[in-house]
Amino acid sequence: MNKRSFFELAPALLFTVGAYIFPIAMLFIYTYGMGGKISIFNALNFQIFKFTTYQAILSTILAVAMGLPGAYLVGRTRFKFKGIFAALSTVPFVMPSISMTLGFISFFGHSGILNTYFLWPIFHVRFEPLFTLLGVVMGNAFYNFPLTMIIVGSAISILDPVYAEVAKIDGASRLRSFISVELPILLPSVIASALLIFIYCFTSFTVMLVIGGAQFSTLEVQIYMYLTTLLDFKGAIGLTLIQICFIGLIASVFSILRRSSGTFSQEISRTNSKFPLWGFFYILGVFIFVFGPILSQIFTGFWNFQNSTLTLEWFERLFSGRIDPYIGNSVFSSIIWTLTFSTLSAILTIVLSITAAHAVTKIKIPIFDALFTSALAVSPVTLAFGYLVIQNYVPLTFPLEIIPIYTMLSFPIGFQTLLAGWQRFPSEIDEAASVDGANWIQKIFMIRIPILKPQIISTFFFSFAISMGEMGATLVLYNPRFPMISASAYKLFSSMHVPEAQAFGSMLTIAIFLIFYILERPILKDN
Repeated sequence: MNKRSFFELAPALLFTVGAYIFPIAMLFIYTYGMGGKISIFNALNFQIFKFTTYQAILSTILAVAMGLPGAYLVGRTRFKFKGIFAALSTVPFVMPSISMTLGFISFFGHSGILNTYFLWPIFHVRFEPLFTLLGVVMGNAFYNFPLTMIIVGSAISILDPVYAEVAKIDGASRLRSFISVELPILLPSVIASALLIFIYCFTSFTVMLVIGGAQFSTLEVQIYMYLTTLLDFKGAIGLTLIQICFIGLIASVFSILRRSSGTFSQEISRTNSKFPLWGFFYILGVFIFVFGPILSQIFTGFWNFQNSTLTLEWFERLFSGRIDPYIGNSVFSSIIWTLTFSTLSAILTIVLSITAAHAVTKIKIPIFDALFTSALAVSPVTLAFGYLVIQNYVPLTFPLEIIPIYTMLSFPIGFQTLLAGWQRFPSEIDEAASVDGANWIQKIFMIRIPILKPQIISTFFFSFAISMGEMGATLVLYNPRFPMISASAYKLFSSMHVPEAQAFGSMLTIAIFLIFYILERPILKDN
């Protein structure tokens, strides 16, 4: 390892140790020092683990099934507005989890838009998946299916067309050629997307808490209950050990597969394959059942279901100060602090990701790739638990805790995104600049950043959105002096101020759409 690579790697390495490994280590040390036996392998933990795995498997199967057709359309076919469809299809994943769950309720609920204005008036039936296992699976799948579109779609777009041409010469139809010839080649990318989706579904918190209800308990929810309600630290650490070991194994396999699957490569195919007829029905279904909850989240903030009229009443209540006691501070403070913390964590994520990814590309030591990706194995609730323990030894306050946590949650995605960009970076341009006398500062700002601009934009946007919508760690460490929109919306929802919570969620959704439009405009263009 040369000196320059070491200095590039050092910031991310120090941050990972200080913000991720140290809190988890202190968590185990503190729990061991409490004395007594930590119960890990007991009937309750096994039951919770079994259900968590079961719902994650079902959610992953549905998410992959939803994402594969879209991956084929984006990666193989040519149609108008493909760039717009590809970019907009990532919106559900980057939407704050509280907005997606509230939108899910407003769209699929008993008095939601789908039942009230379509199914019941026309067919006299109701579809009510809320507070059922089906609702949990649908919520997780709708939230995570864009990952399959991104990962598998990118792999399809760079797949050598000679395989399909040879199969066509041998008389195979397009469908048979794809299933028998190309799909086996794409299998690493399909498995990689499934593993990443499984991790997110396994550690799902907001969907389980809001859509699932009290009758469903996953590891993530039960850890939160142990910490905040039962004050059972030993029970929490037992479940934490199970989750870290299991998800750590899954994350390691994902890290290995990522190297061969082109994960996060973000290419859009320029092939001329004819757009299939089923593609129109697929796009229509995506816009109705996936974007329906998102649009209904915005709509319900302005809608009075009792009178069936548009209204600004819920926003007036939000900003009147009448609901401030339920969130512990003002709505304006929630907005300001959310934007502040999200922006700072996004900037820090970019700095760490771009330097670490460049160093890992140069030194080619797999252990660093695995280390920087391993944060996927630890849930926000568990990480926040570790920071609570550190408070016993170091005087940490809420802002000093939440920014590193937000950064650590988005750093694996940012690192993988920039790693894919560096691996495809045209090194000959860099070398030509050196020959022409360009120093390293000129090469960074005039060559590297412009070439890596799509990856940098995506990293900032994903990190910003993840920070704005994160709720698990925010609830564990919640400080009314620094309220966050996601936690404030949940507190309103749990205190039965549902319309105000919907209005809060509407603001969050609109903000994400505006940011998405500003930051992703280059990607929205088909050219």
